[in-house]
Amino acid sequence: MKQKITIHKKNEIVRGTDDYTLMAKRALNTIYWAIQKHDLYSHEYISIRFSTMREIMNLKKDNRYVEIIQNGLEELSKPMQLNNFYHPVHKENFQWFSCAVLDEAGFKKIDNEWVVHIRVNPLFKHLMQVKGNFTPLELLPYLHKFRTKYATKLYEYLISFKGYRYLNITQPHLMQLLSLKEDSKYKYMSDLTVLLERQINEISKKSDLTEIKLIKSKSLTKDKTFRIRINPKSKKDADKLEAYTALEGLIKRF
Repeated sequence: MKQKITIHKKNEIVRGTDDYTLMAKRALNTIYWAIQKHDLYSHEYISIRFSTMREIMNLKKDNRYVEIIQNGLEELSKPMQLNNFYHPVHKENFQWFSCAVLDEAGFKKIDNEWVVHIRVNPLFKHLMQVKGNFTPLELLPYLHKFRTKYATKLYEYLISFKGYRYLNITQPHLMQLLSLKEDSKYKYMSDLTVLLERQINEISKKSDLTEIKLIKSKSLTKDKTFRIRINPKSKKDADKLEAYTALEGLIKRF
């Protein structure tokens, strides 16, 4: 049996937007695992063994793992965007909210062993608690096997809708979700379709979402909407509004 390493990530994070690289995403998930497994929510500073980071980030065969981990941690000091976010301190809803993951990061030795020493943003660490609506994600053997940041993000997003048969995603929403710039070639449906098909193909081969498929039709293309079959055994269809972010609506109103 393959080793399983699971985390639980709030849907606001799964369905949020970030421009992190593949390895930054893996570093974030590893931090999630360490905090949740060892109940480190009350700790201001957290240390994670280098050997642990290397294993969970699936870097055993990469000799550049120190540089890769360092670059990934540096990226996590940049903010991600959260939509339809309920702030636990202000007790209010925000249509758009920006929050970084790490306040500090460094390497040091403890008992002759190198560790990653970090300070997670207190608000973000609060969001790591397993409360409310969250999505379970298996880092190994699934999530950390993907080769691109797009497949990684799309897998997390689709898993959060795993109980549904179909999911509709508008072109603007998909571009926002994958952090694709509006002036990139992916503003064209044809190029974005090719990218999406490539990620879906990898996800279906490497994860438990073995039956996902991009459904094509002229009417969907005309509406600039992608329909992804997630779970053909389900009788529930995710309403288009469920895949319609608050940010899209905000842009169109102002």
